[in-house]
Amino acid sequence: MSNREFLPFSTIIARTLGDLNGVRAADIGCGSGNVTRKLADLGAEVTGVEPNADQVARARAQGGGPSYVVAPGEATGLEDGAFDVVLFSRSLHHAGDMAAALREACRILRPGGRVAVLEPEPEGPFTPIMAFVDDERPVYAKAQAALEAAVADSLLSRGPSLRFATKYRVRDAGAMLDDMITVDNGRSLAEADRPAFEAAFAAAHIDDDKGGYIPDWSRLDVFTRE
Repeated sequence: MSNREFLPFSTIIARTLGDLNGVRAADIGCGSGNVTRKLADLGAEVTGVEPNADQVARARAQGGGPSYVVAPGEATGLEDGAFDVVLFSRSLHHAGDMAAALREACRILRPGGRVAVLEPEPEGPFTPIMAFVDDERPVYAKAQAALEAAVADSLLSRGPSLRFATKYRVRDAGAMLDDMITVDNGRSLAEADRPAFEAAFAAAHIDDDKGGYIPDWSRLDVFTRE
């Protein structure tokens, strides 16, 4: 199903950002802090930024070392030049103003600091299934366009890029639908689309020794602040 290499988070970070021990990092759009805690586990001093106060409360309840602020990515309130790395993990495409979020990332970075942007890739097996519930492909394209504009405007310069796959673990089509709606209760599946959704799920679903999964393709691009 996938011609992408399946990689754990630690390997993705090692190949693109290297050793994070002692690195000051900001995780923009951190949600409940899953990635934020992983960055802390890799040795980074991490601040998670998330506009949803309920999500930040969940993140703080998990502990694990990071600190958190409730703020949008476009106006974090963090100190100028305070960070070595700013990460957008599947969050840039959710920003109301992606260009402003990238400018804010550069503001809080030290000179020569890096912006790492992890985004889904729509060519993989996961996105066409998800599209029956919430077609985010147009905003994925807008995120890439915002990055291209930042490079063209000499705000950022391109660094390493990694394309990879992860395993979205899910038991069946119903569980996937429940998961997507839990993440965003504005999502829904039209009854007329249910047979096609279930058929697409069955075609992409793979079983291994740990259960079932859908291959999910992503890319991580690293940029340097000019």
